[in-house]
Amino acid sequence: MVRLLRCLLLAASVALICTVAGAQVESFYEQQLRAAKSDYQANRFPQAADELRIAAFGFLDRPPLLCEALVRLTVVENALGQETALTRTLERFIEAEHRFAPYAGLQIEPSIKSKFEEIVMRNVPRATLVTLPGLARLANNEIEKLAGLPASERVSAYRAGAQREPSNPEWPLALAREAAARGAEADVIRWGERVLELDPRNRAGRALVAQAHVARKECRDAMPILRGLENSELEEHPELYADQGVCFAEAALWSDAQTALAKVPESLKSRPDVSAAARLIAGKVAPKRTAEATNTSMISSKPAPGPAKAGDVIDVTRRLIRDGKYADALARLQSAADGDPNNRQLRLALLEAAVLAKVWRTAALQVGSVMPLATGEELYMFYASVAMYETGRKEEAKPLMERARPRMISSPMVDYYLRAILGQRG
Repeated sequence: MVRLLRCLLLAASVALICTVAGAQVESFYEQQLRAAKSDYQANRFPQAADELRIAAFGFLDRPPLLCEALVRLTVVENALGQETALTRTLERFIEAEHRFAPYAGLQIEPSIKSKFEEIVMRNVPRATLVTLPGLARLANNEIEKLAGLPASERVSAYRAGAQREPSNPEWPLALAREAAARGAEADVIRWGERVLELDPRNRAGRALVAQAHVARKECRDAMPILRGLENSELEEHPELYADQGVCFAEAALWSDAQTALAKVPESLKSRPDVSAAARLIAGKVAPKRTAEATNTSMISSKPAPGPAKAGDVIDVTRRLIRDGKYADALARLQSAADGDPNNRQLRLALLEAAVLAKVWRTAALQVGSVMPLATGEELYMFYASVAMYETGRKEEAKPLMERARPRMISSPMVDYYLRAILGQRG
């Protein structure tokens, strides 16, 4: 304990001395995290515990690193048998996961994650587990057990679970999957939207809702999801390339449609709506490309390198935002948007980064480019409302915040702007 107090005093001293050199302070805490990893591997658990507590102290404004430090500290304190300290660390982790949900994106060794999740299952009540975005699946063993029941009994059990645990997105997700299996798209949308109310980033829920809308020829309703898909989501659900191709073609987004259809799985290329989209694109894009080829061949036979793909830029900047590097994300997105000014997804990402970086004028300039905002885009309604509020358009900010409020998860930032704009708490 004396050693830990000395270390914490040293950490506080470093923080005070280095106020001008903030990067050095951050480096100090990152060094503590790295040292803790090495000490853990060498079975020097007391040293690792001290280093992780110091690291967590320094990462209070960097949720992903704070979460990683707390996960590792939980494992170390369990190994040391420090039950009281373990309880306090888990309470801090639960608070961070409720506010920022960083756990699912952490890059931690599988062995550490496995030990951590075992500890969580032993020490955290199931009712709490289902409220943690990155760990709700640990509470869902009951759902897996129900999978072997006859269909009618299974659906009844899922409905009962949804009533019993209304904040657990896995129950409506199970019902949406059941509805998809029997081709009941209206029920897929109903249950899938319930999933997204509880967990707006739920990939399976987003995929199911988008696919159901496309099956019902409701591309307008599917577009907010289809245009916001990350590359990793498309790799996880490659059938969404087909839905993108169909809806992008319907919206006359020829280049985007052609790119999506080129990645459609072979088994889906004969789907009637996919085939129709391919024929439509062929008639629109091929003549234009032939003309372009004639013109450019007169200038140069070596094409200039193209800009980075918007999806790749957005993926990179999402990681930067998760790491708290808002200014870096803003600079990358601004450059990409300058080169592709009509790309709505870039504008949405730029809006988010500008708000988080508190560059209010840049944020406000994006609002007109991304409107109207549809159901499923409540996060961007929130950012647009904040941008308007901070640039003096307070009355215009209220309707968007009213629409965003039901799907916003409480956090210091959300709670502040709900009070400021609507006079309400989160």
